[in-house]
Amino acid sequence: MGIKNNTIITLDNNLQYVVLSEAVYENNKYFLMMGMRNNEVVSNDVAIFKEEIEGLDTYIVKVTDSNLMATLTNLLKSQME
Repeated sequence: MGIKNNTIITLDNNLQYVVLSEAVYENNKYFLMMGMRNNEVVSNDVAIFKEEIEGLDTYIVKVTDSNLMATLTNLLKSQME
């Protein structure tokens, strides 16, 4: 099962994010996500995650490279329009 828009993802550290949009860039799938606390969206907690697939398992890794984040932010925001 893949990650889809409007899905709530719970990370290993129990932080939750809702998927706002997804895009493919350089053969990798990325997701724009917004944090959630107590079933409420936290508008100032926005992050971009990269999908990594190992066998049958799907993982996401937070993007921290500032140049990549700038490129992906524009791409992901355009997917929401």
